[in-house]
Amino acid sequence: MGKVYEALERAERESQKPRVAALPLSNSRQSSATDRRDAAESFDFIDYSLKALPSEEVAQRHQEAASAAFARRSLVEPTHEAQLDLSRIDPHLTMFFDANQRASAPYNKLAISLIAAKDERPLKKILIASTHRAEGRTGVALNLACALARDKQKVLVIDADLHRPSLLRLLGLEAAAGLPEVIRQNLAPGQATVRVSPFNLEVLPTREQVENPTELFTAPRFREVLTLLEAEYDFILFDSSPLLQVNDANLLVRLTDATIFVIRAGKTSSLQLGKAVASLSEEHIFGVVLNRAEPWATA
Repeated sequence: MGKVYEALERAERESQKPRVAALPLSNSRQSSATDRRDAAESFDFIDYSLKALPSEEVAQRHQEAASAAFARRSLVEPTHEAQLDLSRIDPHLTMFFDANQRASAPYNKLAISLIAAKDERPLKKILIASTHRAEGRTGVALNLACALARDKQKVLVIDADLHRPSLLRLLGLEAAAGLPEVIRQNLAPGQATVRVSPFNLEVLPTREQVENPTELFTAPRFREVLTLLEAEYDFILFDSSPLLQVNDANLLVRLTDATIFVIRAGKTSSLQLGKAVASLSEEHIFGVVLNRAEPWATA
């Protein structure tokens, strides 16, 4: 009987074997099959499921990110809006008048150049610089800002000339607070920012001369404010002090993406410009604006 049972068991085992012989796999196929088998064995579905975020948690994270963005915008959003009186603004702000198309054309061209170059390199924080005073630097900054705003760019002009601020004077405006108050009194940037209507540009002014501007520019709070502003604007223009007359203006070079030099025709010498440019790298110089030049001089 023992032999009979052994024979039956052997027959049953034989019947469970595949009737078709398996063809031998090539080495590459064997390796591929082994890799798949090893990957399948190493993949722990339960562990993956436990580590995967539930849909509720994903939604919560999206909501938290949206709430953070909203909170940031609420800090930057201007709380003041000013309607410009064209009879009070500086006559050199040609972009704010529709009459002088010839004077506006160079600013439109410069704005388009900035927008196009932004696709190829980081180009958001722009330093508007000059070698000396009275070269028209603030006027260039405001005219360029107006041109950018007309091209549907969200633009902010910061009066960073803390020795002799002039942005409010050229616009014929007043303000209750400015950049120094934002830094020293820990105000939200929007509490000092003014939206200029109807031109859709915004300005963060400086109301009066500041003692020890270097202390303000090197404060951690100043960098925090720039980080907040950078997330909300397409372009931020810094109207700085003259590079050859004030040392703290060079601090802004390290905080900006590029510099536009303003040269007043017949005033700035090549030697002076060379000294100012020496403090910058070639990559940091976006271009030069020849200001208040007669048409024959630029032909």
